[in-house]
Amino acid sequence: MRAVARVVRILRSFSTQRPSRSLSDIAEAAGLDLGTARRILASLCDEGLAVRDARSKLYRLDLGLLELAGSVTEGGDLRARAQAAVDRVAAETGNTAFFGVRRGREALCLARSEGSAVVLVRWWTLGGRMPMHCGATPKAILAHLPAKDVDAILGGTLEPFTPRSETDPAAIRRELARIRRRGFALASDDVVLGVSGIAVPVFGRSGTLLGALAVACLTAQLGPAARAAAVGTLGREASSIGAEA
Repeated sequence: MRAVARVVRILRSFSTQRPSRSLSDIAEAAGLDLGTARRILASLCDEGLAVRDARSKLYRLDLGLLELAGSVTEGGDLRARAQAAVDRVAAETGNTAFFGVRRGREALCLARSEGSAVVLVRWWTLGGRMPMHCGATPKAILAHLPAKDVDAILGGTLEPFTPRSETDPAAIRRELARIRRRGFALASDDVVLGVSGIAVPVFGRSGTLLGALAVACLTAQLGPAARAAAVGTLGREASSIGAEA
């Protein structure tokens, strides 16, 4: 079991923001010595789950993980409904759309679809994780979690992505209250400078929080009219996801 935990820590050391990492970075992130990290990475490479670039010497995850992901059945119905809704949002708005769910202290991208805009947002990949204090989707989820869960998440380390990332727990709590009042989260430039997102929470018929549906685009494109249109589209599609849950 200890060996499995080490492998998982290494796999989780990779992220959307850090898709390629050096051996020393991986070892530090996973809490392992260099020799142990090197042996595990060699095995992952042999199994097609990771690859080491011969020129840069950096490691990255490989396509073998996608093969494993295809066999995951938990939440399959939700993923199917979310993907259909995300596809419709992307087609209607022309922008990249996402559906995210909570996984521990992070938000996981469960469905993603690109629109037809000339410039598309590509930073949150399918299966990618984001901390709960940055980005529209994570904040829309965080705003509707039980108070004890919010306390635990905001009581941890809150790292900034950009100079616009908010890391003060008190300020984040005020933002969460605004999200609950207006029914949607708006995040600008806090994950990637020049990129903004709007997200609405998605609830099942019993009132259970399922996740959040979002659209992201260049900040300059998200004026008042575009914002209002996006909120309307997201709200309608969020209802379609929750109606069958």
